[in-house]
Amino acid sequence: MVVLKRLLPRRSYEILETIGTHVVLLAVVAPFFFVFFYMFWNSLKPDYLFFEPGTWIFEPLWSNYTDVFEQSDLIPNIANSLIISTSATLIGLVCGLLTAYTVARYNLRKLAMAILVTRMIPYITALVPFWIVYKQVGLLNTYTGIILSHLVITIPFGVWIMMGFIEDIPKDLEEAAWIDGASRTQAFLRIVLPLSTPGMVATAILCFIFSWNNFQLALVLGGFDVSTAPVSVFKYADPEAGGSGQMMAAATLVTLPVFFIVLLIQKQLTAGLTIGGVK
Repeated sequence: MVVLKRLLPRRSYEILETIGTHVVLLAVVAPFFFVFFYMFWNSLKPDYLFFEPGTWIFEPLWSNYTDVFEQSDLIPNIANSLIISTSATLIGLVCGLLTAYTVARYNLRKLAMAILVTRMIPYITALVPFWIVYKQVGLLNTYTGIILSHLVITIPFGVWIMMGFIEDIPKDLEEAAWIDGASRTQAFLRIVLPLSTPGMVATAILCFIFSWNNFQLALVLGGFDVSTAPVSVFKYADPEAGGSGQMMAAATLVTLPVFFIVLLIQKQLTAGLTIGGVK
């Protein structure tokens, strides 16, 4: 690139650099988009063509989507996922922000490491203790039980993301507010909270995605009344539940809400991941 920069005119080099950047980005992003395209394209296949991956040209079978809407509980399950994921995200965001502020301002590194360890433990190791406790207190197959279990995902994730934003906010700003007569709570609400907004947006989006996609907790601790969207797709693994095309159609419909949410607020997500407080 250095040699080209010396040999080519400045305008030509900038054009070539832009093209090269877009080619590299396309090469990185293309495999991810291909997965979603392959899922959507297979959702239009008749069942007898599903196990022929080399077949790309066929008459689209849109009835797979109508069958999913008419013969399954996908829509109620998506509503359950929205309730559970939104609640777990809000609770996790509040608890994560307060915990991150405490860890950052009082340098509680041992607490931060303990929270990180809970995030690193595989969920499957906690399913049996969760089930036993929930059985005793009557939280199986309830919104409260699933939401509380999802806090194991959202709180540690929120703490470790927000901790970086809190640390980037100079403590001098809070001390100046204290000198002006503000309490610690007022300084937090008027200074720290507004400056942490980009990080809160990014944290909320990522926590929502992780909560929405969680399958194990909802499958074991939930039931028919609180069945979530990923669990509804799993039901199509039963040969009597529907064809393979319907399974792909259900998976596509479950993916769409998160896809559109990220698409609508991608600027806020990018800003939240790249801007840390104030410089």
